[in-house]
Amino acid sequence: MNDTLSVNDFSDDVTDQAALFPLLSDKGDRRLIVEWIESHDSYTLVDPDQPVETATFDCCIVDGEMLQTHAETLRARKRKAEPALLPCLLLIPGADLSVIETDRGEIADSVVFETADEVVSMPIKKAELEWRVEALTRLRTQSLRLKKRTETLELFKQAVESSGHAIWMSDATGTIKYVNSEFESITGYSRTEAVGESPELISSGAMTDDYYSDLWETITAGDTWHEEITNQRRDGSQYVADQTIAPIVEDGEPKAFVAVQRDITERKEIEQRLSLYRDIVERLEDPIMLQSCEGEFRLVNDALCSFAGLSRDELLGDGEYEFMDAATATEIARQKQRVIETEQPVEYSVEPTFTHTDKEAVFYTSRYPYYEDGELTGTVAICRDVTNLDKRTRQLKVFDNILRHNIRNDVNVIRGRGKQLQDELDGDLKAAADVIVERANGLLTTSEKSRKITDGLSDPRDPAPVDLGQVVRNLAEETGQNWSNASIDVSAPAQLVVSASDSIDTAIEELLINAVVHNDSDEPRVSVDLTVDSSWGILRVRDNGPGIPEFDRNVLESGGAIETLSHGSGLGLWLVYWTITHSGGKIRVDDREQGGTEITIRLPLAAEK
Repeated sequence: MNDTLSVNDFSDDVTDQAALFPLLSDKGDRRLIVEWIESHDSYTLVDPDQPVETATFDCCIVDGEMLQTHAETLRARKRKAEPALLPCLLLIPGADLSVIETDRGEIADSVVFETADEVVSMPIKKAELEWRVEALTRLRTQSLRLKKRTETLELFKQAVESSGHAIWMSDATGTIKYVNSEFESITGYSRTEAVGESPELISSGAMTDDYYSDLWETITAGDTWHEEITNQRRDGSQYVADQTIAPIVEDGEPKAFVAVQRDITERKEIEQRLSLYRDIVERLEDPIMLQSCEGEFRLVNDALCSFAGLSRDELLGDGEYEFMDAATATEIARQKQRVIETEQPVEYSVEPTFTHTDKEAVFYTSRYPYYEDGELTGTVAICRDVTNLDKRTRQLKVFDNILRHNIRNDVNVIRGRGKQLQDELDGDLKAAADVIVERANGLLTTSEKSRKITDGLSDPRDPAPVDLGQVVRNLAEETGQNWSNASIDVSAPAQLVVSASDSIDTAIEELLINAVVHNDSDEPRVSVDLTVDSSWGILRVRDNGPGIPEFDRNVLESGGAIETLSHGSGLGLWLVYWTITHSGGKIRVDDREQGGTEITIRLPLAAEK
């Protein structure tokens, strides 16, 4: 036993022997009391020489002189022990009551009755001392237990109030007797509104009668109920809770019930969305997968299982090497590593052969970094099956090659015959021959542009570093040689490396030729400026021509509709648009105040190695 919750004053175990502290001025009385204490197994002796301020005891046996000397200290000790009792037993001579009569009773009021809990007259009668001490120590034990129970209940109340879950308690009939603050927050009902009501207060009508019958049957039988439930808040909105109801049983019968609700509305909504997404993913005919940074499958859909010829369980934990040719698996591993190192999406094409099914396919894959709690933990891949499209594309490319080959051969024959006629005819007939040769040259140019566009669309390559300054200077010199009447000036740094498609030289050549050929000035002038703006390389092409038609402007800035292109110039400008956008760049077309057109191209600077 002890006098406070401090470990310096007493032990938590209230079943220990009572510690008695003899605080007596008379040595004879002290000796008698010490011998009496030591003769009892139920008591332990506290060293009488210990300071009153620090001595650990359950009952102090004190005489009048020591009471007056240590009254303030003893009262402070008693106040500190509250609400537990720290009793003091006062011994006074039977024939001398001065200790309680001194100073007209003031000592009796302020010292005796505030400090001493029992008084025993001397000479001491052992029987009286026995039952007085026993009674005081019993009261001490009971008060300590009550204090502990009170503190435990207070701690329990604090735990319930701060649990983060809605908690309510009811009696055996189901009438609510208590709700915590989280119940108020979740349901919208205050404690005053809820207490005295039944749980029907938050009933939503979404649960069946059988649900409530099973619930009541379970808890009244003394068992715990744990199920999800849809309840209704005070404002009429519904919420889903994970609910546990446990009976408090006394003498084999439920006397009360305690319910704990955890609001899982948001989790259920997420689960529903995930279920929908999972259903969509499973229905797709294209393989979709989630892989760890080490390449192990963590999630796969049925489409991948079908191609691989393996079950989901067989795939999980393995990688591509388990079901496809090694060369393709190695290429996929390289692309995954790109995503992990750069934390940027990548797109690529692969043509795997599946070893278990002997299937062959062509996939256009988009792979993305995957994060969990803000940390990169793997990659997600969506593999679009373009096998049939790839076959058709190849067939169309063969057909296109054959068609252009035949057309080119026939046009070359027409152009050759036209040149013969130019040499042999005069007058109007020669002029007609000139038109034939001019149109044949135009058809050959258009055919060549068509080839470049077809090649670019059918086999798009990733942008690569290009020294734009060198490209522009070479093309300007070549164009100036072909059109000697044109003036082409270039202002560019010694080197300007951008990230661009491999058709960037063709696109710039197209812009320079258009600026010269469609210029109605006697002295066509074209200026090309290259500058750097932050992370962009800027290319500006200016001319003094008549301006650009609205149709061609639309083709350059937005790509227009390729099916509406009606001449070789429009086809070339569409090639410019496709090249710049495929390079991650932008194009803007402006009319110059002094006449002519200014075309501004922005291309991303190449990353430094």
